Amino acid sequence: MGFKSNYQGGTSIESPEALLLDLRNRKIEGLLSHQADVLRVYQEKMNVPDVAMELPTGSGKTLIGILIGEDRRRMQHERVVYLCPTKQLVHQVVEEAKNKYDIHPIAFTGSHRKYNPLDKAAYRDGEAIAVTTYSSLFNSGPFFDK
Repeated sequence: MGFKSNYQGGTSIESPEALLLDLRNRKIEGLLSHQADVLRVYQEKMNVPDVAMELPTGSGKTLIGILIGEDRRRMQHERVVYLCPTKQLVHQVVEEAKNKYDIHPIAFTGSHRKYNPLDKAAYRDGEAIAVTTYSSLFNSGPFFDK
């Protein structure tokens, strides 16, 4: 006899902070106090459509940004684009997210005509965060729209 699943693909995690605690294969124990403070401020303003943050070098922006993006992707069923100034940082963010936080975004660099079709579908279907450069978004014919 086969088993039927009622899984709908959703999650009941109520905040980016709770999401981190739910990531079982993460390599970090938890947030630093200033990271938790930033996420709590975000929670107060989470209905704003575009979010930008500024923190000093080495303060943990990658974790905060990836958690917010993953939370919005899962809870709001939104497509999320995480922007970086350089291709090198795109790949660094993707590797850090995968290896330290157990979140699996996809790097999009170079010509959008050469993007992997499976990666494009995963982003468009809301199955993964896209990580790319500012220039990939703000050029004359971007792949990322809406």
